[in-house]
Amino acid sequence: MPLKPRRIAAVPNTILDVVVDIPVTDRMVASRQNRQQESPPVPPPTYESTIRVAATSSSNVTIASGVTSSLVSPSTTAVDERVVSPQIQRQELVPPVTSSRGRLPRVREHIQTAVDLPAPPHPDNDNRPQLRGPQIVTTSISVEMDLAQTIISASHGDKNAQVSLGDMYRDGKRVPQDYQVAMDWYLKAVEQGDAAGQQRVGSLYDHGFGVSQNYSTAMDWYLKAANQGLAIAQNSIGVLYDKGRGVPQDYAQAMDWYFKAANQGHAASQFNIGFLYCYGQGVSQDYAQAMDWYLKAAEQGYADSQNNVGVLYAKGYGVLQDYAQALLWYLKAAEQGHAISQFNVGMFYNHGRGVPQDYAQAMVWHLQAASQGQAASQYSIGNLYRDGFGVPQDYAQAMEWYLKAAEQGHAAAQNNIGFSYKQGRGVPQDYAQAMEWFLKAANQGNAAAQSNIAFLYQNGHGVPQDYTKAAEWFQKAADQGYELAEKALGTLRDEVKCVLMCLSHL
Repeated sequence: MPLKPRRIAAVPNTILDVVVDIPVTDRMVASRQNRQQESPPVPPPTYESTIRVAATSSSNVTIASGVTSSLVSPSTTAVDERVVSPQIQRQELVPPVTSSRGRLPRVREHIQTAVDLPAPPHPDNDNRPQLRGPQIVTTSISVEMDLAQTIISASHGDKNAQVSLGDMYRDGKRVPQDYQVAMDWYLKAVEQGDAAGQQRVGSLYDHGFGVSQNYSTAMDWYLKAANQGLAIAQNSIGVLYDKGRGVPQDYAQAMDWYFKAANQGHAASQFNIGFLYCYGQGVSQDYAQAMDWYLKAAEQGYADSQNNVGVLYAKGYGVLQDYAQALLWYLKAAEQGHAISQFNVGMFYNHGRGVPQDYAQAMVWHLQAASQGQAASQYSIGNLYRDGFGVPQDYAQAMEWYLKAAEQGHAAAQNNIGFSYKQGRGVPQDYAQAMEWFLKAANQGNAAAQSNIAFLYQNGHGVPQDYTKAAEWFQKAADQGYELAEKALGTLRDEVKCVLMCLSHL
C-alpha cells in the first residue's frame, strides 16, 4: 500500500510533505538530550570598572574612565586625554615646571598606561537568548527536515522537542520570532514535569519576553527546575539573589546556588563564584580562589572567564604578574569574538605588553571590538588617528571615532571631543561646543573635563571670565586626586592674590 504524505505547516507560507508510515514515538526521534540546557549567546556588553562579569555571558555596562593628560598653561589651552583603558587609571605624568612668573608653561601631553578592562558584571541576560529579528527559513532540505522532525516530535508529546521548538520561536531561528508561541511550547513540556521547560518559562518572566516582567514568578519557575537538579536554573536563582531581584539581595544565598550548579560543571556559575571571591561578596576576598574558579570556566571555553583570567595575570592579583600569560588568555577569548578581550589585546599591542609595541596590530584588534560597539576601542581608535600612531594623523577621523564612543556615554571621548572643539582639531574652533562636551564628561565625574571647564572660565573662552567658577571646577578635579588640577588651582590662587594686592595699592 503506497504511503500518503502528511502535510505539515512548518512556517507561514511553507508546507512540507513528510511521509509518515507509523505513529512517531520518542524512540524514533534522534536524541535531543543535549538540548535540555540552553547555551545562551553573548549579547552586546556594557561596562563597569570592575572585574566582574555575569551569569552566562557579558552584557552592557558603563565604562568609568578616569583620564590623564598634561596640564597646559591656564592662559592657553585645555587638557586632552591620551590613549587609555576605561578602567582604573595609573598616572604617568611629568610634573609641570613653574615659570618665573608663577604660571604653568605649556607642556606636552603624556600617554597613560592602559589598565586591562575586565568583562562586565553579572548581566541582565543570564540564560537569555540573543534578540534578533525574524529570519527567513532556508530552503535547505536538511534544515527543513530537521524543523519538520522537531514539529512532528513535539506534536507527538516529545518534551525535548517541545523545548527545542520553543527555543526556535523564542530566538526566531528558522521561524518568525514569537515569544507567546515559545511559551506555549514550553508549557507543553512543563505539563510533563520537564525541568528545561520550567527553566525556560522562568527566563521569559525574568526578562519580560512576551509577558510582564516578574522576578517573583521567575523565581518560582526556576525553583521547580532547580529542585530537579537543572544547573542553569540553579545559576539563575543565584543571579536573582546576587542582584536582589524579587528577593532581598543575599550574596551568601547566591553563592550557595552557584555552588550547586558549579559542582555540575556549569561554567557561568563557576565564573560567578570566581567573581564573588574576587570582590569578597558573601565570602572573604581571595584572588587565588577567584583564579581557581575562573580557570574552571575558562578551560571550558567560557570567554568571559578567559578574559578575567587574563586580567588577574595582567594585574598580578592572586598570581605573579605575567603579561605573556595575560595575552594568551585574552587571545583565547578574543578569537571567540569577545569584544572586551579584543580591546585588551589591542591595548597590549598599543603599549608593548607581552608583545613588541605595534600600533598597526593595536588598530586591527580595536577595529574588531569597535565593530561590535565596544566604546573603549572606539575611543582608542580615535586616539590612534589623533596621534598618527599606526595610521596617518587625521583629526577628522579621530573626531568620528570619538563621537561613536561619546554617544554611548564614554566620558573620556566626550572630553576629547570638547578638546577638539577647543583647539579646532578636525572641526572649526567653537568654545561653546567645547563647553557642552566638557560638561557631559564632567557630569560623569571625569576629572580632566572638570579641569578643562575651569580653564575656559579662567581664560574667558566662550564664557565670561570667572575666577570663582574656575576655582570651583579645579577643586572638583583636585578632590579626585587629579594632580594637574591641584597645581593649576594653586597657581590660580596665587594669581588672584597678586591681582588683589595690585588693586589694594591703587
